[in-house]
Amino acid sequence: MLKPDAIREIITRANPYLRRDPDKLQVFLDAGRVVSRGAASLSYEYQYTLNVIVQDYPNHADQIVLPMLAYLRTQQPELFENQERSNNLIRFDAEILNQDTIDLSLQVDLTERVIVSEVDGRLKAAHVGEPVHPDFPLEGVSIELVDKSSGESLGIFSVPAWAPKF
Repeated sequence: MLKPDAIREIITRANPYLRRDPDKLQVFLDAGRVVSRGAASLSYEYQYTLNVIVQDYPNHADQIVLPMLAYLRTQQPELFENQERSNNLIRFDAEILNQDTIDLSLQVDLTERVIVSEVDGRLKAAHVGEPVHPDFPLEGVSIELVDKSSGESLGIFSVPAWAPKF
């Protein structure tokens, strides 16, 4: 599974506390299952709850949640586009240890698709990412507005690539 490592990396990169002490960030996969339908191939999907735990954390939870949301927005977009799922997007528990630190646990339900194909008589598994979301281009896009009846150009505007920086 690839998403847990990617989430760990983006949270660590965005957080000076965790860059100094990466062992304070732990990642677990809970309630995992493999789902496969009776299709011609043996392709399947991992479904699991990712549990991100930060120990002795002295800062605001926003510094953990925001990078996680940015990753999920492109890598698990259906969580944002369904009201029921978005209402439970990231669940959390926190233990207040003292005036300055907490233990924080964040849980999010993830999926990862694996496409199985036959290559030279052998089965090969390939992890595939999410398709590019049309609202979040990976590179800048120029859009020209044209009057439908006259064909006149009403202007050109650019949509920059969606790449949040931490």
